[in-house]
Amino acid sequence: MGVKLKDLAIGREIKLKDLSGKTIAVDAFNWIYQFLTTIRLADGSYLTDRSGDITSHLNGLFYRTMNLLTNDVTPIFVFDGSAPKFKKATNIERARIREEAKKRAEEAKTEEERAMYMKRAVTINDKIISSSKELLSLMGINVIQAPAEGEAEAAHINSNGSAYGVASQDYDALLFGANKLIRNLNITNRRKLPSKGISTEVPPEVIDKKAYEDLGIDREKLVLIALFIGTDYNRGVKGIGPKKALAIVKKEKKEAIFNSYDFGCDYSINEVFDYFMHPNVTDTETAIPLHMDKGKLIDFLCDRHSFSKERMESYLDKINKEESLLKYG
Repeated sequence: MGVKLKDLAIGREIKLKDLSGKTIAVDAFNWIYQFLTTIRLADGSYLTDRSGDITSHLNGLFYRTMNLLTNDVTPIFVFDGSAPKFKKATNIERARIREEAKKRAEEAKTEEERAMYMKRAVTINDKIISSSKELLSLMGINVIQAPAEGEAEAAHINSNGSAYGVASQDYDALLFGANKLIRNLNITNRRKLPSKGISTEVPPEVIDKKAYEDLGIDREKLVLIALFIGTDYNRGVKGIGPKKALAIVKKEKKEAIFNSYDFGCDYSINEVFDYFMHPNVTDTETAIPLHMDKGKLIDFLCDRHSFSKERMESYLDKINKEESLLKYG
């Protein structure tokens, strides 16, 4: 998911406390997808409530968001709207991959093999979206519905000064104009490597405009590089990776580049480029005071979604005593 800019957009390591007192715009779908992929039972099944509804995302959203709040970091969650027409081919391919993964999971001979394929079959449906929004609202978190791509709206919120940065694992926010991309906001700062049976430390990092300006390029050229290596809207140019693309965009003009290469796109590559530079976004109110409704939150998590009431009340009471910023209604 997203463009592969890891080799070019180098971040600087930070600690969560470095974000204290700041507001961040969260790419909600990116985080939810992450939770649905990683928070699973040993056989690869989702966590569910007594009604059989999926709760893996609720578990992840609640605890990671609480970790931000208790470190005086205010998140704004931005949800995807309608996908642009350029994304049709990508969405079709992702649906094909999910169906193939489901089939392979059913045919798996071991629990480990089944779990691997189950994680590749993740999809975000309307029920997951609505329950995520309800949970966040009960936690006093500002939820914003983007008109199109959530990361584009999050980048807009960042660039207009309403948020310090965009929290996402994907690099696309930089293409959409984010000033700062914040990655790896995990609670434990560790990531499992299933293929090796170990976990590795992954500290938070910030990637800002300086990361590509130091390469001698601006945002326009960064988008050109992304188009070379492939995005959610085009397949990329065969045989050209990030470093070769960097050399090309530093030497050639955009018009010449578009006339010389096949970017693997079903639409005008100029049109795709313009969408990155001028995405469909809107101005929305982001300054909503924090107000967590403890009673309704416990009802939602425990009575409706089978979280442990004793554990949840104990956790919230402990947080409330230790952190003055959490005001219950």
